[in-house]
Amino acid sequence: MVDIPRRILIHDQLVEQLREGIRLGRWQGELPAEAKLGREFQVSRMTLRKALAQLANEHCIELGGRGRFHRILSSPMEPHEAPPRTVRCLTPYSFRAWSTGLREVFDLVVERLSAHGYRMEVEHRPALFERFQPHRFEDLVRIPDTAAWLLCFSNEEILRWFSSRRISAVVLGRVPDGAILNAIHPDSEAEGRHAAGIFYARGHREVVYLRANLTSIGDRICSEVFLSEFRRLGGTGRLVTHDTDPPSVSRCMMNLLASKPRPTGVFVGCSEVAISVVCYLQAAGLRVPDDVSVISAWDDYHLDFTFPAISRYRTDGTMIGRRVSDMLLDVVQHGRGKVRTTVVIPDFVPAGSVAQAPS
Repeated sequence: MVDIPRRILIHDQLVEQLREGIRLGRWQGELPAEAKLGREFQVSRMTLRKALAQLANEHCIELGGRGRFHRILSSPMEPHEAPPRTVRCLTPYSFRAWSTGLREVFDLVVERLSAHGYRMEVEHRPALFERFQPHRFEDLVRIPDTAAWLLCFSNEEILRWFSSRRISAVVLGRVPDGAILNAIHPDSEAEGRHAAGIFYARGHREVVYLRANLTSIGDRICSEVFLSEFRRLGGTGRLVTHDTDPPSVSRCMMNLLASKPRPTGVFVGCSEVAISVVCYLQAAGLRVPDDVSVISAWDDYHLDFTFPAISRYRTDGTMIGRRVSDMLLDVVQHGRGKVRTTVVIPDFVPAGSVAQAPS
């Protein structure tokens, strides 16, 4: 199970986090505005005010009136200082939106960390990924009881920021050149070249890569290599981007099918969108794979439940989970030390959504 705030305990957890922040000197003199605290801890104003009232009863703060900040009166009694035991997973996507393959990795990491006395908490912070603001990351990494970070779907600016501050972290994905961080990722270049070869060998000459606007470095590299290789082989390839919500994907597909010439091959950057693509094509009266072939760049359990099942690339989630947890345990117990990067070659799962291009 993911160790995220449970509804029955969220008030107690918030009080403890506020106490710890005051004790560690995270805020000087007064607390930030309630709106900022609410965004930072992702709680409602009612929950926040209940927690603040408890701190006021403990004489830790003096509640401000209208237009005034809450003043810090004293630091809570400092307990015996224990080493941090929480690994935080930073992601722009909520856990329910993760693919089953990524959940398999995450569950194994949680299990192995727990066996060594550590816990995992998910920091779902989409706003941090939409616009890079260094001061917001400064606030983030001061969260008490943080032993290390697991960075998922992070962009170049975020990864360079963590690297420059020598923060203990492991990246589930690609790391930009010059950033010194432990990382494990699929071989995006090999995947892109292989997919281009599959489409071209089956007679496809017009293909697209469907990519989310908010995505990882690996997905960007895969799309660039795929299109470059397909053009080198003699075909025409283009990049089409979309937001992650279903209406955006639907608009994207509507425009794509209206374009001339219409593509006969679609390489999709994320698995859930691959399902939407197959459904949209069939609703539009096009047969998969007789009229349009589809490949997903990522695996998901549900790709076997479409008809036809969707061809995709699969990595060994158990192996990746072991490697990630080993890296995290190493950095929390021994510091950054020697930085390692592990590259995993994905396997192609043919399934039934790829065929010869229509004549």
